[in-house]
Formats: sequence, C-alpha cells, structure tokens
Amino acid sequence: MGRQKKSTFSGTCKICSSIPTINSHLIPEAFVKEIFFHPKADEKHMLVHNDKGVKLQSNTGRYAPDLLCGKCDGILGKYEESALALLKQLRLVKIGTKTGTTSHINSGTYRFRVEKVDDFVRFACGILWKYASLPEDNPSVIKVGHFRESLELVCFHDAPVPSTIDVFLERDLLSVSAFDDPHDVFYYVTPSVDVVDDRRMIWFSVGGFIIYVKLDNGEPSDFAPSVCWMRGRKKCHFNVSMRALHTNTGIVESIHTARDDLARLNRKILLPQRGVR
Repeated sequence: MGRQKKSTFSGTCKICSSIPTINSHLIPEAFVKEIFFHPKADEKHMLVHNDKGVKLQSNTGRYAPDLLCGKCDGILGKYEESALALLKQLRLVKIGTKTGTTSHINSGTYRFRVEKVDDFVRFACGILWKYASLPEDNPSVIKVGHFRESLELVCFHDAPVPSTIDVFLERDLLSVSAFDDPHDVFYYVTPSVDVVDDRRMIWFSVGGFIIYVKLDNGEPSDFAPSVCWMRGRKKCHFNVSMRALHTNTGIVESIHTARDDLARLNRKILLPQRGVR
C-alpha cells in the first residue's frame, strides 16, 4: 500500500515465484504514517522489542525484501485500503467521555456494518502471513505452524475463510486515553501468539484497535462476546473492555525505553515546533 520503492532485489516471490521481489511493508505504510506527529513527513519513530532487547529506528516501518513481487503485494493492498478506511470510521464512535487526563469508558459492544466483512479477515490474515514468513532470526517473526498455508489461501487466493479462522476487534483504550482527537494514533504493535481457552490466538494493534485472530478448530471462544466474531457477517460489533489496558501494557515500557532515542532523532524537528529552554 502506498508508493513502492523500485525493486533492486533478485529474490523469488513466495506466492507466484516471480522475480524480482520488492520492499514489502510488514505493517502497511498508511497505518505506520498514522502514528506520526507533526510534521508528518519528517518525524522519526522507534520499533522496540523489549523481550529481545532490540531497538530499531524507522521512518515508515519495516520492510521485508524477499517476500512478494509487486503484483502479489498489490493483492494485499486492496484489503489494507478497506481496513484502513473501516478503522478510521470506527475510531469516530464515541465510547465514553474524557475530562483532562481522566477518562470514563463505557464497556460493551458497539454495532457497525460492513458490506464485505471477510475482506477485513483477509487483511488480518495477510498481516499474519507476512510475519509468519520472515526469517527465523527476525525479532518479529511469529510461528503459526500449518496455519500458514490457510492464511496464504485466504489472503492471496480468495479462498473461503475456513471455520478455523475468525477475527474480532477491540478498541485500544491506551490510544483512547492518550488523545482527545479520535484521528490520533501513536503506536502499532506487531503480532504476538498466545493460547486462550485452548485455542491459538494471535493479536496485533493498528489504527487504534487490537485485532484478535483465532487460528484453531472449534467454535470461537468466549474471550470475546459472540456477536463480535466477524467471519461471514455484515452486522458486526467491536468490543470495549478495560482488559485492553493490560493487553498493550508493554507499550508503556516501550515508550520509556525509546524516549531518549526519539528525543535525539527528532531534536531538529521538535526544537522549532515546541521550543526548549
């Protein structure tokens, strides 16, 4: 999604075997740009893996140079565009009130409608496929076992979404509490794998929401209200729960870890904007 850099790679596309591959964004560039402050074109940001002691500087997120050709990357692009538009729309839904630094959140489910809901499921599957296809030594790689093939069929080959895969959305309350303006987003979180109610669950955060993906046999767990599971529905709901504060609690540690690096990287930008005594 967004402008692609001209390819200088000789790798083979993992989907169609075409040569060459391109610099493919792991998190779509448009979602990365949402976390920039003003001026959006210049500010640097950090990618932090606290558990692995890794800090990386980035302007527009991280690329994978040997995953996809331009055509196959474009297949994911159409799902990424629709997901971006949906999450922007859902961020406008009022879920509570805020006075100063005090927020009052109304927990519960919030209704929304989407014409092609499985396109959002395909978007989520595309993100997971990319992170599952990274080299073993990449700090962001995730392990999904044989489900990698299912993810590939769903996001690249328009296969029906199987019952083993389902998705629900939960509003990211750290993002809500940080900003009054629902358009503002200040981080994204790369995918993590866990087991919830004996089912493999993967979650990541973009656009002010936590996206949970179930990868396992059996009915969806009650980790989310039943109306929130999205596969095959047009009338959908996203969830609001105070547990979301705990899901992304590592963000607070990451912000502290990266604070000095960000100040150094952005010093020339921040000085004229905000002033330093």
